[in-house]
Amino acid sequence: MSKATTSKSDATANNHRARNSATKCLSGVLCVFCVFVFCITAAHAQADVDEPFGLSTFPAEETAMAATWKALLVEINNDLSIVAKCREQSESCSSPAAIKFVSIAKEGERHDGPALIGHLNRATNFAIRPLDTAHADDEWRSPLAILERSSGDCKHYAVLKYAMLRELGVSPDALKIIVVEVRSIHQLHAVLSVRAEKDRWLLLDNRTLMLIESSMALDYYDPLYELDQNGVRQFASSPRSPQLDGFASRSRSLR
Repeated sequence: MSKATTSKSDATANNHRARNSATKCLSGVLCVFCVFVFCITAAHAQADVDEPFGLSTFPAEETAMAATWKALLVEINNDLSIVAKCREQSESCSSPAAIKFVSIAKEGERHDGPALIGHLNRATNFAIRPLDTAHADDEWRSPLAILERSSGDCKHYAVLKYAMLRELGVSPDALKIIVVEVRSIHQLHAVLSVRAEKDRWLLLDNRTLMLIESSMALDYYDPLYELDQNGVRQFASSPRSPQLDGFASRSRSLR
């Protein structure tokens, strides 16, 4: 074989190797680029989730909790109608619970923004006595029924705060009762979540007077369900807790 032919063959082989190397390099760059775009898109999608804890949710309409909450919403709206009449005609108001409700609400009207939320959280935490385990109340109750009993557990505090903030003009879209599992003790717990601003939700917990950023509470809580004016939704990141059906089914009667 001549030197010219050999040189030509070597040049051709070198060109093939160069093209293969360039192709592999380009494939690697495209792979990295796709991963980068995917990460940016996922992060952007997560940032657009305007839910407590920054977690996405999906409807949970076929649950005992959904039926319980639907019935309770009717009672909450009825109670707020009674409260509105007592505000207009306080001298003829025959409901001590409604009078107490109005009194707490009027105190809150002196504040706005986070100060209103903080005041309401404190006032409601002191409005009723916490129940001990020996006197547990499995019933979900309406706001006025809670004030009539003057005692309650986590879900009763959350319902009372939900109704109180609605009475004070906070949009129902900005209020969600959240059912969580407390990681340290593996028990279910209910808190109220309030949107302070876009993507920023505060938790109102009967166990503390502080307002807690929901994004800071994931080390302590596993969010399970949220209850709002549109019904019940389940947090997508949390497995469905078998305990929750009992938590709701024991509360079918709301009176």
